[in-house]
Amino acid sequence: MRKTSGVVLVGVGVFAIVLAILLPTIVVHKSKKTPLDLNITQRAIATNAKVFDATSGTLKTVTLRATRVVRTDSHDSDSKNTTVVESLCVVIVNGNTPDCPRSPDPRLLSITTDRVTADRVSAESVHVPKYREYVNADTSVRHKGVTYKWPIDTKKKTYQFYMPDLLKAFPAKYEGTDRIAGLTNYKFVAYSGVQPYKVLGLVDGTYEDTTIAWVEPKTGAVIYGEEHQIQRTNEPLNPTDPTSTLALDATFKFDKASVDYQANYSKDAIKKLDAASTWGPIVLAVVAIGAFVGAFFLLRPRRSAGGPDSEEPGRHTGPNPDDDPAEAEPPVWAGSPGA
Repeated sequence: MRKTSGVVLVGVGVFAIVLAILLPTIVVHKSKKTPLDLNITQRAIATNAKVFDATSGTLKTVTLRATRVVRTDSHDSDSKNTTVVESLCVVIVNGNTPDCPRSPDPRLLSITTDRVTADRVSAESVHVPKYREYVNADTSVRHKGVTYKWPIDTKKKTYQFYMPDLLKAFPAKYEGTDRIAGLTNYKFVAYSGVQPYKVLGLVDGTYEDTTIAWVEPKTGAVIYGEEHQIQRTNEPLNPTDPTSTLALDATFKFDKASVDYQANYSKDAIKKLDAASTWGPIVLAVVAIGAFVGAFFLLRPRRSAGGPDSEEPGRHTGPNPDDDPAEAEPPVWAGSPGA
């Protein structure tokens, strides 16, 4: 029984050592991929936004809300790539305004649908024909760079950042580190410059975009973001006002609920990564040591039962030093007269 228990403990120790090695190497490495169950809703608010009102022919100051929903298409994803579908609704907040009212609601400014496939490790966009990428049903587009998520273990370098409105990617430059929601974030700034654009999809004009993303590097999640958009038309929007070329000027900022959601997601993911890469191996190493120590005591050879150490406690077979020598019976010697 002792031998069997010792062998079992040796097996437990070996298994713990192997698992302690595999956790921070193979297991953690394979887990550093974009998950296949993204279901994110983000809202960004633009206060004091300037929007041209076609009815009055004037520029109005309003509050805008942009609601972005990003979901994984699990049917068109695999172990290497993941496909996500993003819908973005921009509305004028007026009373109890839904996230995305139906047209022809005058509060609805724009709606964009973007479908993109990305490498699960690098987060870079890839073209896989069977996964059908598009922007607003235009299947001729080809995404490039990162889109809605940065890679796990984001680096302090420049990434290409894709802007669906412009159908192009622009450099997102690393510009420092900030502390947001209790997490260390890398700040990236992507500037499009002034680009030709169809305002409202109809009028020739320009589009200028500056997007700032604060990325938690261990998970690649965007904890906080800001986007400044300026849209102008080439011709006056109001024929009676030659200066009326500004169609939109707004700076969108993540609301608190979106920041909290992204931060909680990252904190939970970081705890799991730390458990697998640091605490898990430490606990397993302690288990292995304990198992080997126990096995040693169970499997070491036991001393012979006839040895000097096998006497029962308190038992003494020799003469008692407390006895009176005078009363002791003399020994009988071989060959003595009494033999």
